[in-house]
Amino acid sequence: MTSRLPKILGGLSAAMVVLAGLTAFTGLALAEEPLPAEDGAARVLKLLDEWQVYEARLELDALQKIYPNDALLGYALSRTLFLEGQYADALGILDAAAPKLPAEAQPALVQFRREVAKSADALKGFDEHVTPDHRFRIRYQAKDALLMPFLVEVLTRQDEALATDFGGRPEGQVLVEIYPDVTYLAKVSPLTEKDLETSGTIALCKYNRLMVTSPRATVKGYGWRDTVAHELVHYYISKHSADTVPIWLHEGLAKFHETRWRAMPGTTPLDPPQEDLLARSLTADKLVTFQQMHPSMAKLPSQEAAALAFAEVHMVIDELWRRKGHAALVRLIGRLRAGDAMDAALSATYGVSLDGLWRVWKKAMKSRGFRTYKGLVRTSLKFKRPGQATDADDDPDLSTITEKKVKDLAHLGELLRARGRHVAALSEYRKATALGGDGNPLLQNGTAASLLVLGRPEQVPALLERVRSYYPGHVNTFVNLGEAHLKLGDSDKAREAFEAAVELNPFHPRLHEALSALYTAAGRTAEAERSRAALSRLQALGSPN
Repeated sequence: MTSRLPKILGGLSAAMVVLAGLTAFTGLALAEEPLPAEDGAARVLKLLDEWQVYEARLELDALQKIYPNDALLGYALSRTLFLEGQYADALGILDAAAPKLPAEAQPALVQFRREVAKSADALKGFDEHVTPDHRFRIRYQAKDALLMPFLVEVLTRQDEALATDFGGRPEGQVLVEIYPDVTYLAKVSPLTEKDLETSGTIALCKYNRLMVTSPRATVKGYGWRDTVAHELVHYYISKHSADTVPIWLHEGLAKFHETRWRAMPGTTPLDPPQEDLLARSLTADKLVTFQQMHPSMAKLPSQEAAALAFAEVHMVIDELWRRKGHAALVRLIGRLRAGDAMDAALSATYGVSLDGLWRVWKKAMKSRGFRTYKGLVRTSLKFKRPGQATDADDDPDLSTITEKKVKDLAHLGELLRARGRHVAALSEYRKATALGGDGNPLLQNGTAASLLVLGRPEQVPALLERVRSYYPGHVNTFVNLGEAHLKLGDSDKAREAFEAAVELNPFHPRLHEALSALYTAAGRTAEAERSRAALSRLQALGSPN
């Protein structure tokens, strides 16, 4: 997700406000005659509001050589430092400049200082990793060092792919912050913890940086590498569009491109839960409108509403891509940057207004024949509380079962399995499945876990086939499949299953233990070493929580 930078211009200077409303500046060098400091500061702030931080820094450095003690430029410098991730320096410069600025500007300055101070406090003591090419600066707590090789891989590959798709990569270094729990994301963004949990928001692209919650902050992990890639798309869009793209288009482009680091455009279909939700919503004509998505997907009333909105905008971009390819999407962004209104930009690029696009898209979607999935249940992202060590095996999600009898049987099965009574547990799980169907990940994985303990791995792959396809983000399914294939002597399938599990929860020691052996046997030395290093780090740290 992304959201716009706050435009803290009001009250600082009438001349700055006037200049901020002019046509976007497109050059990088100062005019032959130096601008007055006030006008120069306004131009820098306008560039910052348009996410042109690298260009703003060039302007600012030149201006400060001419006006080294100007308070307005001091404020512009503090804004620039904040967006560059230099929070303590931004506070120092702001505190020196603020008393010299007009009284009517003080409320805006206090608000801005509060934002800077929250980031400075939250990121205090974080470690830092800079990639060898200096393209990415990654901040994290020590326990998340395990993520670095996986994180750098996806960032590098996504950056290369997006540079091709968008016709160049934005100048400057990309700041990435990995937060140990969801409270950090609430501290450093305008969203509350309730907003985040209600919508299932796990990451943002805001304030010129990627803000990502660690997979160790969730009970079952999540597809965090695609999420990182998703936020990098937002970063590209904001830079290439000068922050002129509305939320529905922003999120649609990001969703469409989030797998670009591992797949070609247009080749990643909706996951079954999204397809099922979209199919049902189209039939009932109960969709989330573009207007309802504003100002942020994180403000939608539920995780289901957010999931539907993401499915919709993903398929809007898919439809536009199918009609005119990627070049037209880039032209659309270019028109918005040039100042076109959305209706004008869409009409020039695709021959429809925004309302027309909505009608054309709905008609096209209804002809696609999206499937509903028998027995599919709604799952939600569950955050851990700070200090909570619960993992997926200890936290059965009975909320996915609505029928009381099925829920009672499943609960009894979980209790029996926890006490090592696997034959009895298996009996209860099978009773529950007979009543509730074979599409619930809790029931099927409970059954699989008992079968593995009882020495019956040959039954597990078929048992888990439906939930594997229904819920590609459910880590226990892949752990159980990996163990089953390992016991059955199928190293390739075991490796594929454990790799899928690592993509969701790289803090599971068993995954790295199994993969290090499998990679070694396959002669994949570098990957084996990566898994051994991850396992050693987990063992040294104890609990990753």
